[in-house]
Amino acid sequence: MNEAAYLTRTRDMLAAIGPGEWTRVHDVEGAFVEAQGDMPGERIAIARFRPEASEDEIAFMVEAPRMVRFLLALVDRAIRAARSSAPREAGGGGSGEARDGGGPSAQPDRHRKDYAAQAAMACSQPAFKRFLMERHGLESPATDERTAQKLRSLLGVTSRRELNHGGAAEAGWKSLYGEFENWKRAG
Repeated sequence: MNEAAYLTRTRDMLAAIGPGEWTRVHDVEGAFVEAQGDMPGERIAIARFRPEASEDEIAFMVEAPRMVRFLLALVDRAIRAARSSAPREAGGGGSGEARDGGGPSAQPDRHRKDYAAQAAMACSQPAFKRFLMERHGLESPATDERTAQKLRSLLGVTSRRELNHGGAAEAGWKSLYGEFENWKRAG
């Protein structure tokens, strides 16, 4: 599997476990990882740790979805930076297209910002949560999932991925994020 295909597969797997907010929990049998279920308030045990598991191993497992989102955002920024600084080849069709798995049809979207990733990262930021609580009625406790749900509700989407498809969802996100940036600057 090439890098572009593996990156796509990684994104798909992360989306499939959405929202991917895992919590470390303990009971009489020991530590385990719990995930948000499909129903509000539903929690599902997805992995149990043996007593030999180290604290670092447990923490790594619990943080895995958040780390993957963070690393994908870094990869996206690095790709955008590389593309914007790379000299354009005459006539296109250079090795850059082969690397990112696109052909001529992929060309128009090469420099589009990944608003879904930006929104996912924002939903985990305490400042963004406070902003939504103060300005848009997000209820406490402002968990990542509750924040994401509020964002989807405000923008009228069922998935943050819709923010990358242009139209009203993208425009709404840009407006909301601009409002957030102004709110942060105002103090």
